[in-house]
Amino acid sequence: MSAEKKAQTRAERDEKRRQEEQKDRRSMIIYTVVAIVVVVAAAATMFWRSGVLQRGLTALDVNGTKYTSVDLQYYYNSVYSEFAQMYAFNSSQPVKKQIFDEATGQTWHDHILDQAVERLTRNTALAAQAKSEGYALSQEAQTSLSTTLAQLETAWIQYNLPNRDAFIRANFGANMTYARLVELINLEYLSGDYAQSKIDAIEHSDADYDAYYREHADQLDTVTYSQITFRCALPATDENGNTIERTDEEKKAALEELKPAQKALAEEVQAKLEAGEDVADLIEEYSDRLYGSSNGSRSTYSNLSYFAYGDWLIDSTRKPGDVTLVEDSTDTTHYYYAVRFEERGLDQEQTHDVRHLLIRAGDATTTDPTQAQYDEAEAQAQALLDEWRSGEATEESFTALVTSNSQDSSSAQNGGLISNITSTSSYVEPFRAWAIDPARRAGDAELVKTEYGWHIMYYVSTNDPIWRQNTAVALENQDYEALADAASQGWTITPGSGMSFVTAG
Repeated sequence: MSAEKKAQTRAERDEKRRQEEQKDRRSMIIYTVVAIVVVVAAAATMFWRSGVLQRGLTALDVNGTKYTSVDLQYYYNSVYSEFAQMYAFNSSQPVKKQIFDEATGQTWHDHILDQAVERLTRNTALAAQAKSEGYALSQEAQTSLSTTLAQLETAWIQYNLPNRDAFIRANFGANMTYARLVELINLEYLSGDYAQSKIDAIEHSDADYDAYYREHADQLDTVTYSQITFRCALPATDENGNTIERTDEEKKAALEELKPAQKALAEEVQAKLEAGEDVADLIEEYSDRLYGSSNGSRSTYSNLSYFAYGDWLIDSTRKPGDVTLVEDSTDTTHYYYAVRFEERGLDQEQTHDVRHLLIRAGDATTTDPTQAQYDEAEAQAQALLDEWRSGEATEESFTALVTSNSQDSSSAQNGGLISNITSTSSYVEPFRAWAIDPARRAGDAELVKTEYGWHIMYYVSTNDPIWRQNTAVALENQDYEALADAASQGWTITPGSGMSFVTAG
């Protein structure tokens, strides 16, 4: 996957993550213990394979609590997975060879390890404070913990592994044991739930929101922009499918030969953008030659930071209509981005929450439903809607109806809830249009036809503007850091020889 498409995919995932998380204003990663990161340990000797060193030597002493490399590897894998999902680095290359901070030369491996140490330290401190106060898990956290542990008992079946312990070794490290994994999971739940209870008790005033925005406008403002991308890339194989082997110098030379043609196209588009030509027309004109494009994209800097042109877009001197040409490279690929800045400011658009129940026209494999299939789906959907209306007709009863009948497996388990829908959300048009209609009121329920079939829609709520939700998340993060830092104030954190056994991604 290319750098441009990776960044676009990452931005889409961020939006969906925001949609899922901001409903409850949850800014911390509390229940991330089921992330799957497969670790293949290279074993040199039988002694190494036994795990004696990894499970015995201290990797980190957190104010007297000793953790082994197995424990720290668990946290390292979790942090690695989160950054990898955001395409923050090239996951196909060793992170020890990728620079995180150009100024200091710190590698991505070192940065991930630092983050793992910090997370383990904070969890230890918060859990200790929770225990000292006699804190008990909330019912929500206890239910989630029980579900996680139950899933741990059976997950090996769907992954076609011989047993539970094989699943644990494959996904949490070759030397991880069931007993230790459960201890680490319990630590995360206790520290996270305790912290969230404290954060939920904090009320921020409008003045807090305004002050935070003034200080962090670059991160919170939404930028609207358009871009057209051209790419030159070295083929990995020849016409016979054989891998092409090149030295670094040969790669560089071959890439240089490809650049002039693509650069000329990019400069041509740049000139047309500067002349005020329509972006949509240019995308169509160059459709057979461009690599990627976006017209009127909206994003905050948290998404833009992984684009080569992100810093240019948030520069405070930017004016509507400004155009630039930005270049970016990997070993085998070079990109030219012709970018136009449209506008920047607080995103005042409100978001919308709905629940939906899908009755498919045909089945999950149907790509072009017939009218008869649509008619059959509509009749089923109408019957279910009538059934719901004849009962209590509440959100709770609608949720139960969805769980029992929806054919959208991705949302059925969550009662069909889709959160924080906006005018730019990537849902099919009839679905999105119904959800963001300003006439919608809580409790509205109707049938909506899409390319998938018929949806029974239920309107849940209209939420705060996007900028305020983003600020709420940032303030919660700030509150969490203050709470965690206070809990570990004065603590001694000492790395041990076992840290050398933490495996880099």
